[in-house]
Amino acid sequence: MTKYVAGLDIGTTGTRCLIFTTEGKEIAHDYKEWESFYPSPVMVEQDAEGWWQAVRKTIFNAIRRANINNEDILSVAITNQRETIVPVDKEGKSLAKAIVWQDRRTTKECNWIKEHIGEDKIYSTTGLTIDPYFSGSKIMWFKNQKPEIYNKTHKFVLVHDYIAHKLTKKFITDHSNASRTMLFDINSCKWSDTIANEMGIDLDKMPEAIESGKEIGNIYSSETGFSTKTKVISGAGDQQCAALGVGVVKPGRMKCTTGTGSFILGYLDKPTFDPKKRVLCSCAAVPGTWVQEASIFTSGAALRWFRDNVGAAESIQAFIHKSKGQDVDPYDLMTEQAALSPVGANGLLMIPHLIGAGAPHWNPEARGVMFGLALGHKTGDIYRAVMEGVAMEVKKNVNVFADLGLKPKDLRITGGGSRSDLWNQIMADVLGLKCGRGDLEESTAVGAAILATYGAGEYNDIARAADEMANITNIWEPTLENTIKYDKLFKISEKLYESINQSGLYSELSEFLK
Repeated sequence: MTKYVAGLDIGTTGTRCLIFTTEGKEIAHDYKEWESFYPSPVMVEQDAEGWWQAVRKTIFNAIRRANINNEDILSVAITNQRETIVPVDKEGKSLAKAIVWQDRRTTKECNWIKEHIGEDKIYSTTGLTIDPYFSGSKIMWFKNQKPEIYNKTHKFVLVHDYIAHKLTKKFITDHSNASRTMLFDINSCKWSDTIANEMGIDLDKMPEAIESGKEIGNIYSSETGFSTKTKVISGAGDQQCAALGVGVVKPGRMKCTTGTGSFILGYLDKPTFDPKKRVLCSCAAVPGTWVQEASIFTSGAALRWFRDNVGAAESIQAFIHKSKGQDVDPYDLMTEQAALSPVGANGLLMIPHLIGAGAPHWNPEARGVMFGLALGHKTGDIYRAVMEGVAMEVKKNVNVFADLGLKPKDLRITGGGSRSDLWNQIMADVLGLKCGRGDLEESTAVGAAILATYGAGEYNDIARAADEMANITNIWEPTLENTIKYDKLFKISEKLYESINQSGLYSELSEFLK
């Protein structure tokens, strides 16, 4: 009899439930979106109860579409948008809206951490830089700005932990998610008493942290959609799961996921720290291993901004096609236009820092730049410049990885951005590396399925399960002529950012907007 596992992939804009065989074949899925709230231009919030209602609907729908009995599902694992944090009471009810990873309200708290604890101590302990991105500063914000909520809070939970509690009534997180809070010691794989004490955060308010792939418990109630016979397995953060889902479980393997942002992860068998703190180190989904990581905040989001604000013609064309029953995506039409533009987008260069710069710059005041714009440029040049600009940001970080001794043999690409064959070729040409895409775009969910399969006892080794279940089938080879051209453009991109940053213009603009 065929056995099944489920993966819950809870992202920034919505959630998926996917049903797999224990060999990694997807048989059904369902997806639901949710709303984000923006109390101010720098604040991003979500309703945790909205997460659960959407997750629950996808569970029922995916099982129905799979046409199986829910008792046939051995186990389920969760993968999630990371850093997003929500305070809950003893029953797991949210006490406030969740603060999303994109939120930038905690600059004041981050400045305090830099002054009183220091970047060196935070980095050498947690593998992270000090940035509003990470959960610790968000918890500090609750303590400073909403003390009544902080005092009532039983646990501060991440998205994985919130949904795991809904399924099991247990407060559990995993090492990979915990390592993105700025409160977790990645050397000992334990919550850091020292860092928490200096931040003034009570560690009793954090869930128990365990390795990925471990059994949390059985499903609490069949009202969740799963059978009470189904086991819940500790999952991992979305980027660690995406790495697992494309087999980044050996030296020399690296992946880049492009969705809202782009996240580059490379395999490590021990924690590796950058003396310049340009890239990060986090716990991997495979226990006893780590990942070198770089986060680019706006990549797919930059292309989406241009779709919504510049790409009216493509959106209208797609709407007309859909009204005629034709499945046409505006992004496909934008890609067609970008393909008409030559390498280098006719001298147009994009720096995609639309909500600040992540790795390797870590500059929250940075903003997007379109450089070289002339009357002769067309929309296709703009779209290509965005794609090339994102690839340039990836190259900056891959170069840092190489400086630290992590030299990839290839790059495994995942996420919504990997749907574009043109973007994949641009990435290969800019990096001068072979790029490969798996059978399934949703490698994050594949990673969750691998953990669920391992946790159910179907494999005795997570890395071996990944090698067998991850299947890279589509390859883009770099074109030497294009790589040479992009090397020249890359140097201009680096000089452009440094010139603006060193001049103080980013800071002056930030001050003007206050």
